[in-house]
Amino acid sequence: RALLFALSGMYMLDGPLGGLLPVACEIAALPMLLVLSRSTISRAPLAVGLAMGAAAVYASRNRLALSEDDAVADSLFTLAHCLDLLAAFAYLVRTALIDGGAGDVSVGFTHLLMPIQQGFAAYYFLQAFVQVPELVGSGIPFETLQIGNAAAFGAYLGACALFLAECFDGVDSRAGVRLV
Repeated sequence: RALLFALSGMYMLDGPLGGLLPVACEIAALPMLLVLSRSTISRAPLAVGLAMGAAAVYASRNRLALSEDDAVADSLFTLAHCLDLLAAFAYLVRTALIDGGAGDVSVGFTHLLMPIQQGFAAYYFLQAFVQVPELVGSGIPFETLQIGNAAAFGAYLGACALFLAECFDGVDSRAGVRLV
């Protein structure tokens, strides 16, 4: 997204939270994300590279045409949403495979917040973002954005359900006592 903002102003957010604030947040988050993901990238560079490459190829073949003759910026927008979808399913798998964390408040807050945040994105692309044939650069970008954001919403909702099930697993609701 930071590269997308550098290439084109067409994809900047509008409204009261638009403008340079989201750009500054994306740029501020980039170094932290690189540091946090360094171990994952070093453990499986081939898998990360293949996932990034596959998402980039898919995005280049299914892009909008919002920028003035800038296919790279249009592809980067679709790529950002494709990577968001992959991150949502990675989050779901992580929640399903990792036992514990039910007592941590920040983990619980994140599990409750992510479906809400992704629900807004899914709603936007399903209801507010009107499909116009003239805005298709190539492929099926509207369907990619709609299905991808709805699937990411489902993944985050599933992760939240798994987390809540783990929290309430074995707890007697009448006494608040954990049953062993």
